[in-house]
Amino acid sequence: MNSWPGPENSWEGVDAYFTSADSEGTLIFWTLVVIALCILVTFAAARHESDTAKKTK
Repeated sequence: MNSWPGPENSWEGVDAYFTSADSEGTLIFWTLVVIALCILVTFAAARHESDTAKKTK
């Protein structure tokens, strides 16, 4: 069963699922969001390691 919109065995309807990919601003936004999440996770892990090291001295 073909779940993509458009003709069977065709990639014509795939754009319906990726409409935001056409916008360069959207790509930049999501890239910045992912970078910010990576930085926050790294900061939280470093803080946790620092707290753990202080508690186990």
